[in-house]
Amino acid sequence: MKLDTHVHTWHSGNTTIPPLRNVMRESYNTPERVYAIARQRGMDLVTITDHDQISGALTLASRPDVVVGCEVTGVFPEDGVRVHLNVFGLEAHHEEIQRLRTDVRELLPYLHRHALFTSLNHVASGINGPLTAAHVAAILPWVDGLEVRNGSRLPSQNRTAECLAEAAGKARLGGSDCHTERGIGATWTEVPGATTVTEFFAGLRAGLGREGGRHGSRWTMSSDILRFAGNCFGEHALGALRAPASRHLRPALMGGLLGLPLLATALACGFVHFVHEERFNRDLLFDLVKRPGDVVRRVPRLVA
Repeated sequence: MKLDTHVHTWHSGNTTIPPLRNVMRESYNTPERVYAIARQRGMDLVTITDHDQISGALTLASRPDVVVGCEVTGVFPEDGVRVHLNVFGLEAHHEEIQRLRTDVRELLPYLHRHALFTSLNHVASGINGPLTAAHVAAILPWVDGLEVRNGSRLPSQNRTAECLAEAAGKARLGGSDCHTERGIGATWTEVPGATTVTEFFAGLRAGLGREGGRHGSRWTMSSDILRFAGNCFGEHALGALRAPASRHLRPALMGGLLGLPLLATALACGFVHFVHEERFNRDLLFDLVKRPGDVVRRVPRLVA
């Protein structure tokens, strides 16, 4: 069975990019489109892993081939560093997880105690904040797997995650991390021989899972930026047509028109982003070699 373990919809809310957070969504995918595209592209199971929300996944939860997931943002309270954890089968636990996620010292033992399959996402990406070897070492004993192929991250970043998974004996997962329709089902996790959701996750825990599909690149980032711009402008234009007297939509529509020439700048920022990502990956590798034992000093309560 195949599952793209990391997909977003508009239920993830608005983007966290400061200049755009009031006008642009984190994703414009709908749950129904995610389901249809994933199935068309060969996925046997479908999940939605919105940021700290399960409302999108719950719209599909009655289907036997759907897994309710969530990308939970866990926080180290000492320094505010955030980690993204995919948690599956969490329907009955979602509210408590949201309460605990502001302190990973409480969140991770809770997930482990309730046997909720948890993976650490894009560990070598700077979007988590200044993640260090100490943070990684604190998390690893508590998670079931690592996302070793993220369809939006560079091959070098995915290789770092793969090496960590191998060294720690963790399950290997692949997911598109797609916020647009482009990559849905293009990166996946496969468990050969599994025929049910239960067998799929049991196979992952047994080390039978394998990742497949595409890595990310500067070009996929540029493609997604263009899609985001088109979706954002289209949404505001449609809203202006439906409610032409709205005092909020007219400025948004005008801003969209005036902002079209800035797309070139946005595309350039996409390339700069991956320069930063390559440097972050390198620095994390150096830190992992240099001082993994620092975890004992920083977060002693998390050490298993």
